[in-house]
Amino acid sequence: MVKNNQQNAVLQSLLSRMRTNDDFPALSTTISEINKTVSSDHSSLNSLTKIILQDFSLTKKLLKLVNTVSYGQFGGKITTISKAVFILGFDMVRDIATALILIEFLQNKSQAIQLTDEVITAFFVGLIARQLSADLNLRNHEEAMICGIFNHLGRLLSIFYFFDQSEKINKLIADGTPPNKASYEVLGISYNDLGAGVAKSWNFPTRLLQGMQSLPSDRVDHPANELELMNITVNLANELTALVAIERADNKKVTEQIKQLVKKYKPAIHLDEKQLNHTLEISMQEMAVRASILSISTKDSLFLKRVEAYTGFVIQYEVTSKLNDDIDNMSIDQLAGIDILNINEKLDTESILQAGIQDVINTLVGDCKVDDVIKKVLEVMYKGMGFNRTFMLVSDARTNVMRARSGFGEDIDAVMPLFRFPLKTAPDVFHLAIEKGVDIIIEDVTDKTISSKIPNWYTLISQAKSFLLLPVMVNQKVVGCLYADFDTVNSLEAASKSLGMLRTLRNQVVLAIKQS
Repeated sequence: MVKNNQQNAVLQSLLSRMRTNDDFPALSTTISEINKTVSSDHSSLNSLTKIILQDFSLTKKLLKLVNTVSYGQFGGKITTISKAVFILGFDMVRDIATALILIEFLQNKSQAIQLTDEVITAFFVGLIARQLSADLNLRNHEEAMICGIFNHLGRLLSIFYFFDQSEKINKLIADGTPPNKASYEVLGISYNDLGAGVAKSWNFPTRLLQGMQSLPSDRVDHPANELELMNITVNLANELTALVAIERADNKKVTEQIKQLVKKYKPAIHLDEKQLNHTLEISMQEMAVRASILSISTKDSLFLKRVEAYTGFVIQYEVTSKLNDDIDNMSIDQLAGIDILNINEKLDTESILQAGIQDVINTLVGDCKVDDVIKKVLEVMYKGMGFNRTFMLVSDARTNVMRARSGFGEDIDAVMPLFRFPLKTAPDVFHLAIEKGVDIIIEDVTDKTISSKIPNWYTLISQAKSFLLLPVMVNQKVVGCLYADFDTVNSLEAASKSLGMLRTLRNQVVLAIKQS
């Protein structure tokens, strides 16, 4: 406990010193706002879009990045931030944006020449982690990438804000002292704990905080869950990067050390030397693409020269594409794209729903929480169908009401607290759905044949003209209900055509509840 108190005191002292720099509070505020928005149960497309649009440079770079081949599985052009959030999802946009913010912040500073190479190294670790996570079929490759980058956060911040002390740390490391021990001796806190402490102050979710941690020992055990596997993947990426970054005259030595690395991680990850070498080559190709988009100068990077010497791949900037030129010439209003339903390009509803169902399956296979599955299902419904709002209504036995707990969409913060009704039997469509367990599609709430079945509480809080109810039943009992709506009448024709996939998403919520 005493040690923890001392560590916290050191962390607070270092944070206080960093905050005296004019740029640090702005950096912290932007990253914190993005993390808070995405982690909130009331997060909306517009709220995340507005935060990103505050930084014009970030907006353009994010849009250019999501249109590279790395994100080709989503198809089509993504030329507005709202469409990026809509297609890629809140979490992925959060991960991409946060990484871009940190990299741009650090690379534009001139306190230390060494910092540029450290930024490139951290970025490369992230790219390795991203590729490894794809090879291992982890569900969120961008998540692994941000954990890889932020695994170096303590070191990066030390070089930026405490350069003299970082030089002393480097001397200790050169003499054989492990980096975390060396930083503890000089700063009073390890690089690992400093990075984690700052990330926590930036409202990073627990999952990312755990994913970016160094392994507690040199021994690698079989992971108990998907999060542990991601953390092991990030550490493998870090060690692989460190191996190829050391100056050597003989590549055979690197090859032998990579064999030892494969042996070390074998209890957790079944990848051989050939696959790791392929990962290095793919990551160098990806570095070429991203360095061009992010205006990262790689020409003088000692780190990349060493990786090039080992892999034989030489970094070259990409030729600017027509789409990138278009994005550069767009106004902030054009890049915003707030009205998602007016996007000119046609979204492939079936493809988005199918990809979403597969994503939820991957989540269910791993170590997941019910709330994570519900949030993902609602997001898939929201972006796949273009609904105005999606909610998960849950039965609250303590207050004997059905209330909205999670949701996406327009005015979500204002509507959700009001979206509740008594469980006591009433002659309306909501009670019909939850008492009989039947799926209901209302094409026009003002239709004379149905208006008498629409409760007053609903018409007072909602302007929706059509909506969908999919009860969630566990052991023949309704425990909740998926709700989705449109602001216009007769808009649910597409929903009826996709009802099979929407029901599959509902069934995945049921499975998650049963597993819990």
